[in-house]
Amino acid sequence: MALLPLRLFLGITFVYAGVQKLSDPGFLHPGAPTYIGTQLHGFAHGTPGGFILRAFALPDPKLAGIGVAIVEIAVGLLVTLGLLTRAAAAVGLGLNLILFLTNSWHAYPYFLGSDIVFVFAWLPLVLAGAEGQPALDNGLERLARSPRMRMAPSGPALSRREVITRSAGAVGAASLLIAGVAAAAKGSYRGTRALAAGTGTRKRAAALAAPHAQHASSHVPAGAVRLGPSKALPAGQGATYNDPSDGQPDIAVRLPDGKLKAYSAVCTHAGCTVGFSGGVIACPCHGATYDPNTGSVTGGPAPQGLAPKRLVESDGQIYAVPT
Repeated sequence: MALLPLRLFLGITFVYAGVQKLSDPGFLHPGAPTYIGTQLHGFAHGTPGGFILRAFALPDPKLAGIGVAIVEIAVGLLVTLGLLTRAAAAVGLGLNLILFLTNSWHAYPYFLGSDIVFVFAWLPLVLAGAEGQPALDNGLERLARSPRMRMAPSGPALSRREVITRSAGAVGAASLLIAGVAAAAKGSYRGTRALAAGTGTRKRAAALAAPHAQHASSHVPAGAVRLGPSKALPAGQGATYNDPSDGQPDIAVRLPDGKLKAYSAVCTHAGCTVGFSGGVIACPCHGATYDPNTGSVTGGPAPQGLAPKRLVESDGQIYAVPT
């Protein structure tokens, strides 16, 4: 019984995690801070489990996001009900292990990343199941001691396997129903788009960050790299580009007053690439936010602000200065 609170916590949390994803208007909307594609790119960059995401998730990030959300709901319902507890817990452990090897890999110290904690929280349920707890599994164990069970006096006899199959099917149908309700309730995405074209910071990067030859203007420092025209970054918008020093992603933000600011786009919490939306620099992975005026942390788990970068404008062009 000591494992019952842990089982209920994990089950309810997984149901909530799936519902939260599908009810987020930005989850499937490119350009939103919480877009699943942006998250997956951040998870896959420089992590030992990145190859899994590149092989199975990044080719179709929306499908992968929906699939993971439905699996989370199904695992949560099974564990909460105590049905196929060990198998469901094993799936939950595997999912959190992949997230540890991708999403939480850069978290330091390691215990600040929640996924490794979830891995070890699932382990006792994988080993012991729901034994001794209120659970459907225990009712099925009692059924196993009887060769046949009759659902009603006049009803057909059902074997233990048939009961498990029907129960699992009912949980699957309930998972799809919950997922459908969550998706229908989310409404349309109404957040401020990161870019004027509404296609997301990464696509704007293609316009801003394409390599160009050095400009010979006397107003441009030696070694500066031309990123693109100033008009490509209007007031209140942001875009990423590759730092000319190390190739790492940086982010340029045009403030409402027209001033240009630039920072490292690598979140200081877990290494995901940040974006600009709604007037703030935000990390799509764990919700850290930064002040576009200073790069300092304004919310979330980030331990420190974003490193400043240097941009200059000359003759209607934007240049990145190596630092």
